[in-house]
Amino acid sequence: MPSSGKSTLGRRLAKELGYTFIDLDQMIVNDQDLSIPDIFSKYGEDYFREVESRLLKSIAPNQKYLVATGGGAPCFFDNMDYILESGVSVYLDVPVEELAQRIKEYAKDDRPLLSGLTDLETALAAKLAERVKYYSRAHLTLDSETNFLEFIQLLQRLVNE
Repeated sequence: MPSSGKSTLGRRLAKELGYTFIDLDQMIVNDQDLSIPDIFSKYGEDYFREVESRLLKSIAPNQKYLVATGGGAPCFFDNMDYILESGVSVYLDVPVEELAQRIKEYAKDDRPLLSGLTDLETALAAKLAERVKYYSRAHLTLDSETNFLEFIQLLQRLVNE
């Protein structure tokens, strides 16, 4: 989900694992030479999702990459199948209330699908309800109950198999 910590945690996990970190949203920005809100505004969501899928699938599978996707990436085309076939997938399960707070504090203007909403929590809950069927297919789930050190050890075992 937006503001779940994909990029922040991804960088940390990549360092722990000795992997190269790739932020798919940043790849899109670099590829299109536009910000994500500008891509949505100029070309629309369908175009964005096509670019997102193309770039996701351009990342060589089973390499020492840790890829942070955008929150919608697993939900379009066959992206989740590709993600699952290409390595170990992690779902960051963050409560809607916390996501809303993070967006209000840090990411007010860079979430095109959430901009201008008056009830952010309700919108996030609806978005999560739509997406959870994709997210729940991930190999691993990291939530507030997860022991981070044990999680890293498990992840290291999985990526080394």
